[in-house]
Amino acid sequence: MNTVNWDFETDLLVIGSGSAGLTAAVVGEHEGLDVIVLEKEAFYGGTTALSGGVAWVPNNSLMAKAGIDDNPADALTYLKHNIGQRVAESKLQTFVDRAPEMADYLIANSELEFNLVHGFPDYRPETPGGSKGGRSIDPKVVSGRRLNDYDKLRKSNLAVPGGVVGSVTELRRLAFFRANPLGLLQVWKFFPRNLWNKLARREHLSSGRALIARLRLTLQKKEVPLWLETPLEAIVVEGGAVMGVRATKDGASVNIRARKGVVMAAGGFERNPAMRKQFFGDKGGSDWNTGSFTSGSPGSTGDGINAGAQIGAATDLMDDMWWMPSVLPPDGAPVIIVFERGLPHMMIVNSRGQRFANEARPYNELGRLIYEDTAPPAYIIFDQEFRNRYAIGGMLPGITPERYIENGYVKRAETLDALAELTGMDAAGLSQTVSRFNEMAIAGKDEDFQKGESAFDLYAGDPGHKPNACLGPVAKPPFYALEVKAGDLGTKGGLLTNEHAQVVREDGTAVPGLYAAGNSSASVMGNYYPGAGGTIGAAMTYAYIAAMDAKYR
Repeated sequence: MNTVNWDFETDLLVIGSGSAGLTAAVVGEHEGLDVIVLEKEAFYGGTTALSGGVAWVPNNSLMAKAGIDDNPADALTYLKHNIGQRVAESKLQTFVDRAPEMADYLIANSELEFNLVHGFPDYRPETPGGSKGGRSIDPKVVSGRRLNDYDKLRKSNLAVPGGVVGSVTELRRLAFFRANPLGLLQVWKFFPRNLWNKLARREHLSSGRALIARLRLTLQKKEVPLWLETPLEAIVVEGGAVMGVRATKDGASVNIRARKGVVMAAGGFERNPAMRKQFFGDKGGSDWNTGSFTSGSPGSTGDGINAGAQIGAATDLMDDMWWMPSVLPPDGAPVIIVFERGLPHMMIVNSRGQRFANEARPYNELGRLIYEDTAPPAYIIFDQEFRNRYAIGGMLPGITPERYIENGYVKRAETLDALAELTGMDAAGLSQTVSRFNEMAIAGKDEDFQKGESAFDLYAGDPGHKPNACLGPVAKPPFYALEVKAGDLGTKGGLLTNEHAQVVREDGTAVPGLYAAGNSSASVMGNYYPGAGGTIGAAMTYAYIAAMDAKYR
């Protein structure tokens, strides 16, 4: 038997520096383990740093403090009803039991602090066990200047009007600040605070960057090593057990032993064109296959998944994503379309000029429908009333930069027929669709797709718009169109794990010493997206479980 010459040794070796990786590192260190974190990019934070930073944690302690009822049985019922048989019940039960435990642990033993996202419902709140609000929590704002390597924290490309910093609730209100007193009041609170933040160089962080910053701050205080620009080469196995990894550090290949285990938290494969084509084919088109519409980290190229597969690990859900309707300005990164879809005076149609879904439905579901629609491309259609009142695609209400018209990002025309000609869609189909849509909007009831009937729809709607917060006619010229694609927040497939976060083989047996969490693992949520933060909540929970399990190896 060949003996490996180890260049470095530690107890717990974490691959990746997103919310999963840093959670595993924080927990491992607090439980008395020596920990090293490897990150192949020059910046830490992974896809989490690019995200809203919300975590879906049912029955969390913040709900109890706020007087919101929840319990594990309801949460499990909700997940089982919507996920079905796609995921083992033991994994769902473990998530439900340990997610609130994870959140409380980090609140007590790290720099992490959360706010309750009041009123944000589950994505199917009317289904059995669903909640009308409270299961989603987001990190409190934190100053980046507290970090000694703030310049290495990955910058976010979230298109927030004005580049402001705030909570999920605050950012949602910005979408309609010209249309509703709540939004206007938010502006009065928001912009002076953010102006002071910039003038005083306080570097306040929110969303995913705040979550990463708080976890990183914890690790810095504990002097846990984070090695940037240290890509994984391979997993080292001896006697059927994972003993460590081979990685590239400072330009040289090194062997790193992990006495307690390796936690694979290196993200998905959304930035790997070959893997996108392998598992999704050519349906999305060349720009989609190259990852032009992904909001995932540049480092998410499937390294951890492939390394695990090479030593016999099973994979699952490789043909699914965390879908997100997205638009692509010519001069920037993809802009995700989250709350705008629930507002009145807009619709989404295909090249036939026909609606094919409730525009306000959960983004994971709508994104997949856009991808699967048989008459691409899809367009967001809205009128001047919408443009006057609401933000969309990185544009503030009432302000449509002329460069966006000139470069074709935004199509604008005085008539629907002219707009159809600009986009290449069927003019008669668009005219018929708009006519029917306007009749339903005036009546306040979407008889075709039920937009505005779910509590989830209404959360994204304009509360001041009657009779339906999500429906308003598309009638005031000029008319606008934005091409919308089936973007993604990352891939959902990865290494298959059990309820202990242990990576398993095709026969279900665990690979000793190898754990996976986050987008490097096949999601515990199956093909479903339970609520805001469903990615991060699951990633952090199973990273917590992995570190706890590794402690006793």
